[in-house]
Amino acid sequence: MPRLNGSSRRDMLKITAILSGAAAMPQAQAQESIATDFRRYAADMREPDLVVGLWPEGRMPGGPVPDIRETIDDQTDNSGLRYRVAEHVTRPTLAYFAPANPTGASVLILPGGGYSRVGIDREGYETARWFNAQGVAAFILRYRLPADRWGGGALVALQDAQRAMRLIRAGGKWSVDPKRVTVLGGSAGGHLAISLCVKVYERTYPVIDAVDRLLARPDGAILLYPVVSMGAGDSAAVTGSKLALLGANPTPGEIAAWSFDQRVPGITPPIFLAHAVHDRVVPVAHALALFGAVRGSGGEIDMHLFEDGAHGLGLRGDPAWPMSDWPNLARRWQVRNGLA
Repeated sequence: MPRLNGSSRRDMLKITAILSGAAAMPQAQAQESIATDFRRYAADMREPDLVVGLWPEGRMPGGPVPDIRETIDDQTDNSGLRYRVAEHVTRPTLAYFAPANPTGASVLILPGGGYSRVGIDREGYETARWFNAQGVAAFILRYRLPADRWGGGALVALQDAQRAMRLIRAGGKWSVDPKRVTVLGGSAGGHLAISLCVKVYERTYPVIDAVDRLLARPDGAILLYPVVSMGAGDSAAVTGSKLALLGANPTPGEIAAWSFDQRVPGITPPIFLAHAVHDRVVPVAHALALFGAVRGSGGEIDMHLFEDGAHGLGLRGDPAWPMSDWPNLARRWQVRNGLA
């Protein structure tokens, strides 16, 4: 992670956060109106139009399969909104939300959960409904969790993400522009999304069928408060993601292979990055490190830092927070990059 002295780092964060917050929504009334509208998609009960399995029967890589049973923890948050989380995923799936007025663009959504759980509603289905309203086809991946200690180790989630990108481009049950597929990830899902962008040429599993001849690199990435580095000395939550992904005693090589705080390949797609300065789960230093790594490689990245915000807010942020307007900021970024 890059280091700044205390005063210069605070000054930089304060200035950047103020600029992002001011640019996002200048009027408190408009902030409340937009954020309330976002919550409408969180309260919506619409389920996917289609759910498909990722892998042909008996051909899923990453085995042997651990002795686990897939479960859904179904609860509600403090606002009364549904908050389902999948645990011990044994059958990874792709849930498809079809837009009423499709533009041809699509988004693959990778919810967070520390690589030990994966969200369904928050950062998942509700975000898909919002993208649908913009004409964008949305796909939510329920990926396998390295914490369950699959034979494939840390690779199993990336195997699922690569296969999902290829299935989206292959079409058949849906029709999308294969050159306008964005990936969106939050927290550990953000780490998985970065992995998908960076490990473009890594063949994580043998070719199974014609789908696996297609590119797995997304055309753009929206990253929300992502885990970036698996290095030591971080928050408890990041340490938990590291333990889930790499186990108790990873080698320096394994840590480096799954950390993106140094230089990254110039082949990474354009990136939109949003993070709260006072995120108590994933420190904002992760966002700063990724920004430096991407810029150092000559890549494109739009970084938005916010003084007020929260980790894992999805579409449920406080209406007073400019960070709650991240979907509109991301939408404008998509339009500018031809991804909408």
